Amino acid sequence: MRLPVDVPYVSKIFDHEVLQALKIAIPLVVAELVSSLYALADTYFVKGLGESAISALGIASYIFWFAMAILALFNVPLSIAVAQYIGAKDFRGARTSLGLILALGTIIVLPISLILSYLTPWIVLVQSGSSGSTLKYATEYLYIRFYGFLIPFTALCLDTAIISSGRTLYSMISNSIGLILNIVLDPVLIYGLHGFPRLEVAGAAYATLISWLVTLVINLMFIVRMRLTPIFKIEYQKALVLLRLGLFAFLERLLFSLGNNIYAGIIARLGDIAMAAHNIGLRIESLIYMPGHAFTMAASVLVGQKVGAGDIEGAKRVGSKVIMLGTLGMGFIGIVIAFLAPLVATPFAPSEDVRKLASIYLLIAGLNEFGLGLTMITGGAIRGAGNVIVPFITNLTCLFAVRVALAVYLAPLINVIGPWIAMFIDIYLRGFVLYYVYSTRFHRLVKRVAERVELENKSS
Repeated sequence: MRLPVDVPYVSKIFDHEVLQALKIAIPLVVAELVSSLYALADTYFVKGLGESAISALGIASYIFWFAMAILALFNVPLSIAVAQYIGAKDFRGARTSLGLILALGTIIVLPISLILSYLTPWIVLVQSGSSGSTLKYATEYLYIRFYGFLIPFTALCLDTAIISSGRTLYSMISNSIGLILNIVLDPVLIYGLHGFPRLEVAGAAYATLISWLVTLVINLMFIVRMRLTPIFKIEYQKALVLLRLGLFAFLERLLFSLGNNIYAGIIARLGDIAMAAHNIGLRIESLIYMPGHAFTMAASVLVGQKVGAGDIEGAKRVGSKVIMLGTLGMGFIGIVIAFLAPLVATPFAPSEDVRKLASIYLLIAGLNEFGLGLTMITGGAIRGAGNVIVPFITNLTCLFAVRVALAVYLAPLINVIGPWIAMFIDIYLRGFVLYYVYSTRFHRLVKRVAERVELENKSS
């Protein structure tokens, strides 16, 4: 019996590369949703402590994301290197890259975490201008997160190696177990249930840190099972190549986080209600853009593996397919969230004023997700090809020249709606610029890690 549909056409849409992209991306969608639920769980459980606690969590999150920029110095080159070495069937190259990144990262991250924990009260005050219970809660939360900074660094490095090898199901499992533990620990430590002390916002920080530690252990077990255990061998030329790749990624994240902190500071100075609404909207929106991170990683992995294998045309082709899939998916979910904005915001809002503002944020953000998907996933594909300079220039120029500048101008005119409109314009502009460069200049973007290491060896 013949099917009354054009099966070859369907097969062409869902070809081997699309199915491969979905195989990598779907577990990552779950893993990234799980990661976003960490922050959402914290927001949900501290809701009972009032608006100041929610506002403090939003301020602390922006500052912590700023500090997390240091991880880009290690995770971005690790992702590129492992994907390209796996594509070239050079497993020893992947293992030495992991060992180098873990060693270099520990040496750099440990003292930074101690310095940041010491400076926490000053950092919160300068960034937000907050006072009273908001300042107290934000300081307590950040002190704990900074002091244990080495734990998420190590867990994320192992997770990056797992993802870049294409074994994304393992990432989904470890992150899901960590989330379940975090959800269990949050109310226990925040409100002092079952005989535990009442730690309030600090309890949310401890719950997250413990969950990260468990995730680290599980990731290490998977690394051993995959025979991807790190080789701690000093290779100066490779270290130099990786750090050069990481430098632009680090500067991009650092300056991008700085820009976002300036942006958040503009909103924080509009009052606790505005900041609480922004934080609630941002945490709910993370359910959309975290899956975008999944397709970003899928694009980076697949493009990187094709580049490592020397198939440049195949790299561009598979990257384009992942960009299409992820962008359309994020756009669809965004429209749903925009339509349901008042309903979605209600469970997280401690007051009617916060609920109304959070609903407006979700309407704007929901319509913004198509542009965000285009920006994120195209940037991931370009980085997978080994190029970190193009995303660096594009993202930073648009962030400061459009988002921050417009937010400063519009905030006095239309309050918090102004910065949200500035965000909308910034994201769409970045997406169109990055995709234009990807589609017209891909062959000029490609940089292979192994070739760079070989050139360094010859020149030394």
